[in-house]
Amino acid sequence: MNRSAWLRGLLPAVVAGGIFSLVAVLPRHDALVESAIRPELPYGITAGKWLGERQQESEVERTVLAADTKFSKASYSTLDAPRMPLLHVSIVYSGSDMNSSIHRPERCLPAQGHYNLQTQPVELRLKDGRTLTFSRITSQSRHKLENGQSITLEHINYYIFIGHDAICSNHLARTFRDMYDRVVHGYVERWAYYQVGTVHGEAVRVDARAAEENLRSLIAETLPDLVDWKLLD
Repeated sequence: MNRSAWLRGLLPAVVAGGIFSLVAVLPRHDALVESAIRPELPYGITAGKWLGERQQESEVERTVLAADTKFSKASYSTLDAPRMPLLHVSIVYSGSDMNSSIHRPERCLPAQGHYNLQTQPVELRLKDGRTLTFSRITSQSRHKLENGQSITLEHINYYIFIGHDAICSNHLARTFRDMYDRVVHGYVERWAYYQVGTVHGEAVRVDARAAEENLRSLIAETLPDLVDWKLLD
């Protein structure tokens, strides 16, 4: 590789490194501008087909993430197919330091034993007609049963970041938007990381198509009622 080609390849890395280094010196603010998505996930029977139960965040999450991080979690089963695996919904609200108070699934899933991660943008249509772009992650994980046998689980996760007046479909876009708001507008957004996931495969006797349909249906039917769209439109 000649010198000019080497420099062209190095430039994007240098620019990105400089931008992310700037995050550490961004001004701190006492007040947070709240996310447009509220934390009250629906429990009981929702939308006529979903049974939601509140879940508690893990000790690991409370320990690893910043003290001002907030959580809202629930698991859902469908009354149409009660034997389907649960769908897990998680909303994690960032604090004042975006580097230590919000999830980045491409990093935290491998730490939980997931491998073969594949991420792609996917547009989902909600029940109110809005279309949002989510990041869709597929992965696998191995689990040992009590009888000593091991099984492979196939995972599907959809996630999105919802701020005070912006929605971002990936961590990089959210980072740049957060920096922009701090520098230009002088405020800190409490970003919400909204994730919905489930499993499928031979081990749970559920095919990928059924799992996918369940995930998309739950998002389409419940997310519109959680968001203050006046802030985002």
